Amino acid sequence: METIYYTLNPWWEGESFETGIDRESWLEKVPSYLQRKQVEVFVGSRRVGKTTILKQFIKALLRKGIPGKDIFYLALDHPALAGISLSDHLKSMRKQFMHGREKMLYLFFDEIQEIPDWEAHLKALYDNERLKIFCTGSASALIAKQGGKLTGRQIISVVYPLSFQEFIRFRGPVPKLSEDYKFEKLVEEYLSIGGYPEQVLKPSTEYMSNLLDDILARDLIRLYPIKKAYVLKDLLRLISSTTGSRTSFNKMAKVLGLSLDTVKEYIGYLEAAFLIMPLEKWATSYSEKVYSQKKFYFWDMGVKTLLTGPDDQGNKAENAVYTELKRNNIACGYYAESELEVDFVTGSVKKPAPIEVKYVTSFDWKDKRFSGIRLFQRRYPSTRKVLIVSKNVETHVTADTLSISVTPLWKFLSNLNSVMRSDT
Repeated sequence: METIYYTLNPWWEGESFETGIDRESWLEKVPSYLQRKQVEVFVGSRRVGKTTILKQFIKALLRKGIPGKDIFYLALDHPALAGISLSDHLKSMRKQFMHGREKMLYLFFDEIQEIPDWEAHLKALYDNERLKIFCTGSASALIAKQGGKLTGRQIISVVYPLSFQEFIRFRGPVPKLSEDYKFEKLVEEYLSIGGYPEQVLKPSTEYMSNLLDDILARDLIRLYPIKKAYVLKDLLRLISSTTGSRTSFNKMAKVLGLSLDTVKEYIGYLEAAFLIMPLEKWATSYSEKVYSQKKFYFWDMGVKTLLTGPDDQGNKAENAVYTELKRNNIACGYYAESELEVDFVTGSVKKPAPIEVKYVTSFDWKDKRFSGIRLFQRRYPSTRKVLIVSKNVETHVTADTLSISVTPLWKFLSNLNSVMRSDT
């Protein structure tokens, strides 16, 4: 076991280790993590970069002067570690370096869900040891099944696929702002390739296909009582072909030959595996919001490309906008009345801020494609500003009391907070 520990923790012997391209948006949070006692839990899809982020955290601690022998990393999906409790691992580490119980240690547990009853183990460590604990998991189910054992003792962070800004850095070099044509080309690549780090560095259909199979097998089929596993990909393809459209579970059930309850259940599983995410209707009535049809989007556009091909850039642009809103914790919903819709509505009823994604190269406010927003303004006359996300159009116009900002997708994804501030 000692050999495994040293292999997983090369910094114990002062050896260098690979940490990939820095995820700066995560590294800048390290000081705040260290100031609090809670367990840091990072959840997200497989191969989204959680392990790399942990390794980057470790390197950041070493740079702060924390001794390497005070830092313990375990890849809990390693077969040699099976059947050993977290407390036994910690005891072995303390014995290895003769650490006293008063010694502050930093523990990194990768794929924590591989430990049976892991939350009880973490609770015991948290309550009785002087530790800062970081851990990752690949299915949101591992959080849902805790039963409240870590309430108040954990802070959960979601690791998304690479943002557009990160995508640019991974593709490198970063273009100058004067080279907007390069950003337009890069955003097209982003919509097709997606944001899984390895896929961004070396795009491969085979890689994405193996990744999807791995997610379905390890995070769904193994965890849930799925009797018709072969249906999962068919369901994903069906969702992919209607991404951003109001979803009829009944229609899906008929197409797939499944019961309505089974379809709803399987969609819940796909959400738990960080493959798809729902969007509810924006409405003043809670019951209308809950009981209205949902829309579904993908966590990663590369998965959509795998399922339905490289086309449909407009639909992927809408998906990218929703993912960016989610990444920045901006609450939103879609608006629909009859056949007219608004892609996303943020803000409150008193001050709504609609966002429409039209991946176009020209703009005319009177175009029928904007009928949904014009209807929304009539229904909610307090609306003062609208944001249109285009392919490459950038302009600002006014129509009566309405201020309409049009911005290219690459600018929206590059600096969402700035774009949203200028629009609200």
